[in-house]
Amino acid sequence: MSDKKENYIVLARKYRPKKLSDIIGQDETCSVIEGSFKLNRVAHAFLFSGTRGVGKTTLARILAKVLNCTALKNDNIEPCQKCPSCNSIEAESNVDVVEIDAASRTGVSDIREIIENINYKPVSAKKKIFIIDEVHMLSKAAFNALLKTLEEPPTDVVFIFATTETEKIPVTILSRCQRFNLKRVDTEKLTEHIKHIAIKEGYKIDDEASNLISQCSEGSVRDALSILDNVLAKNNSIDLTSVREVLGLADNKLTIELFENLFKGDVKSSLEQFDSLYKMGISIDQLAKLLMNLCYSAALIKSGFEIKNTFFDKNTIQKLKEIIEDYEMDFITRFWELLQKYLNELTQIFDEKQCFDMTIMRLCYSSILPTPFELLTKKSILDKSSPSITNKQNVDLSKNKKSEKIDNSTDRLNNDNLARDNLSSEDKTNLSNKLSQEDHFVKFSNIVKKIEEKSEIVVSYHLKNSFKLISFKSPDENSNVGAIELECVSKNIDSKQILWKASKIIEELTQKRWFLSISNKKGVKSLAEYEIEENQRNISLIKRKEILKKFLEIIPSSEVVSIEKIDLIENKMKKEK
Repeated sequence: MSDKKENYIVLARKYRPKKLSDIIGQDETCSVIEGSFKLNRVAHAFLFSGTRGVGKTTLARILAKVLNCTALKNDNIEPCQKCPSCNSIEAESNVDVVEIDAASRTGVSDIREIIENINYKPVSAKKKIFIIDEVHMLSKAAFNALLKTLEEPPTDVVFIFATTETEKIPVTILSRCQRFNLKRVDTEKLTEHIKHIAIKEGYKIDDEASNLISQCSEGSVRDALSILDNVLAKNNSIDLTSVREVLGLADNKLTIELFENLFKGDVKSSLEQFDSLYKMGISIDQLAKLLMNLCYSAALIKSGFEIKNTFFDKNTIQKLKEIIEDYEMDFITRFWELLQKYLNELTQIFDEKQCFDMTIMRLCYSSILPTPFELLTKKSILDKSSPSITNKQNVDLSKNKKSEKIDNSTDRLNNDNLARDNLSSEDKTNLSNKLSQEDHFVKFSNIVKKIEEKSEIVVSYHLKNSFKLISFKSPDENSNVGAIELECVSKNIDSKQILWKASKIIEELTQKRWFLSISNKKGVKSLAEYEIEENQRNISLIKRKEILKKFLEIIPSSEVVSIEKIDLIENKMKKEK
């Protein structure tokens, strides 16, 4: 075997940047470093933070070379790569540049070793440099030992820290450093970089394949080159298919078919489609992410945004546009929310395939339920459901018409009337009084609502909250005067003035006289208390309906909190139009 094969260096190391101009995606950081050298304002401590593979350690080593390069020019802040300092730092043999891995050397004794050697002058370089990688792994005692030295080090000492978790570093350390937050590398720049590396290695890679690699690397140059390494090791030619095979991604055609079946609510086809993908060796985690990306792309398309730098080719995007034509935005966003919640369960389950099968079934059955927008516009519940499911599962949603009105007070009165024959005379009297009270509260509530509609908010508020209803008598043929008897339960209002004003407003609204009086008798309850109880009764009644039970079962942690009549909303919409 030749030396070339034995000494193979992976692409991430082979093409590691050696000077500032080689670094991609960190232009702002590089320009600040160059400016600080040109103006002679170089800090004594640097902190590079960011996610994996964005250039933290690489920048630290380049900075060490720039600080020690003997041939550095003020108009071009780049290491010469020829002087003894540059060569020894590149070879990791310079005794004045100490690189420490804080993940394996976390104790205070390791930091004490640095402090003891810090006062010695550099042996061969201009500056003594300490590079501490993954600095957030240091112990609390180690950080405390470093504080004073970091604040006032000797003039020929520079500290360079690198970390992926800035929040774990004490603020006292952060305040003593010049901080640089390195960003994820832009997808377009990373795509061009991958193509450039592939050409250098003697391979040709198309745009779609390089774009897919850059998307999967999530802005990490090291991850992108590691994926490229695997692809080159598998095939002589680099195309979209070979990249998908290496990454364990499904063919877009099969994935988009599964996505379409999920939208339609076709359980049988969706399960069969997933089973085929699973037998082909698809990673469930990757498939889940693809479905999330498809739903995200669908939402962008529906919002009118142009999709750039996506996993999907032009044919997939075109197919996606055709699928979502018949679906409203609220359906797509609800689908995304449910998909995200269900897929989070994959990390906590003992059988991934079983969990994903159940996720498919839950998503399919959620698609046959109407969205709030469909309820308001009276679209058919079955518009977006699969005919095969509707027929096979006998999902009879016609009984739950969206135009169904909720009038619990009337239903309750009718039901009570039917039950009267089986009650004793005492129970009948109590029931009659109860129904009479209910009727009085309904009438009183209607009057207060009219006052509120007239923008008399203060009066309506006090009638609801500051008084309890004792009796209510509407004007009739014998007496053209109405009477409302109340108990005042608030000590902070002028009750006489409120009731006098209320009587005048009611008289103006009804064109009949009304007497509102305060009594020493105990009232039943306030109108606010009555409305709360009424709302709870309505909620308990509607929760028994089959259509709502399905909503509550499918949407996790959901609860009914309020009810509003659909016909009232529709009338309001018509008036606004």
